[in-house]
Amino acid sequence: MIWALLLLLTAVLFVILLQPLLKSDDADLDSDSASLQQSENLRLYQTRSADIDAMEITEDEKAALRLELDRELLANANQAQSYSKTPSKALRAGFLVAVVAVAVGATVLLYQQWGAANAIAATALLDKASSVELSDKEREELIERLTAAAKHDPEEIEWNYLLGRLLNAQGDFSQAADVFADILAALPAEAAQDRAATMTLLAQARFFANDQVADEETYGLVKRALELAPNQRQTMGIAGILAFELGHYSAAVDHWKGLYLGMPEGPESQSLGQGIERAASLAAEQGEEIDLSWMERAQIQVFVALSDAAKAEVNSTDSVFVLAKAVSGPPMPLAVQRLTVADLPQVITLSDAQAMAAGLQLSNFAEVTVIARVSRTNQPIAQPGDWQTQISPVATRGTDLLNLSIDQRVE
Repeated sequence: MIWALLLLLTAVLFVILLQPLLKSDDADLDSDSASLQQSENLRLYQTRSADIDAMEITEDEKAALRLELDRELLANANQAQSYSKTPSKALRAGFLVAVVAVAVGATVLLYQQWGAANAIAATALLDKASSVELSDKEREELIERLTAAAKHDPEEIEWNYLLGRLLNAQGDFSQAADVFADILAALPAEAAQDRAATMTLLAQARFFANDQVADEETYGLVKRALELAPNQRQTMGIAGILAFELGHYSAAVDHWKGLYLGMPEGPESQSLGQGIERAASLAAEQGEEIDLSWMERAQIQVFVALSDAAKAEVNSTDSVFVLAKAVSGPPMPLAVQRLTVADLPQVITLSDAQAMAAGLQLSNFAEVTVIARVSRTNQPIAQPGDWQTQISPVATRGTDLLNLSIDQRVE
């Protein structure tokens, strides 16, 4: 937009400055005529001066005539000089180009400086918003500056992204949807993760802009997002909501299943679990039975004790780690409890509550390896001199109490 305006202004300036140049042909002709006239004047002056010298009159009279002749020549010379001072066509053209170049350069420089200052001001407001709540006036200013920054530098999608998120947070869902639609159109096809996240934000904005009434088009947008990024939690959540609202109860359960299994046990998972059970109940009314046995949370009870050999070498303050790891899967433990030797023997429970990372819960796996280790260095990774034991595989559901006796020295 700004470049189109700049081009228009440059064209107008060029036309204005071109007018004197368009008249240059006449001016050049006048200049040539003046030169010829000046030569003719000089010839006439010399002829008339010779005539005065040949006259048989007094010297005073000759002097008066010569003075009049000089004045006439001077007047004619001044007139010719005024024509000769008219700039040449090449000089005027060069001047025109220089003026246009300076005008364009100055405009671009001012535009860039204004854009940079606007971006700095927007960044300052964003930094402030991260620590304190902005006033209504500051939020309006931030929206204006983000809008201006996005227009000033459209290739920097981050400005539009921040603008869309801010509009969403303020409840301006329709405007936010327009912003996210522009971002999606600008993203390349290979940016799969970014496109999936933008599709999700666009679907969410459209859903709320439509007074939380779902439609197939918006649901289709979210399903395409899941094809690009199947494990996006926010996308699974909004997909389940849209499917539920549209009466696709089995699909809603499928979307929410991945989200539920990735949650630790708590109020949030309980609320989602109620939604899943409600969707399954409505599906049953439509004649479709859904198996919800996977909703049973994984739980393993372990009795941990020390062998006599281990007791002879460890200290009461040494750390004891009891952990469960996937039999085949990520190396990170799915559940961990930490005790001391002084706490043993003891029965502990491994569950999703001890998960170390979101999405890596015990409930996500059917079988695990359970390890109990005394660490002489108080580090969870086995070191020479530690004592440990393990059992594998162990079912994460329906398993009786495990007995682990720490009796193997790590060499």
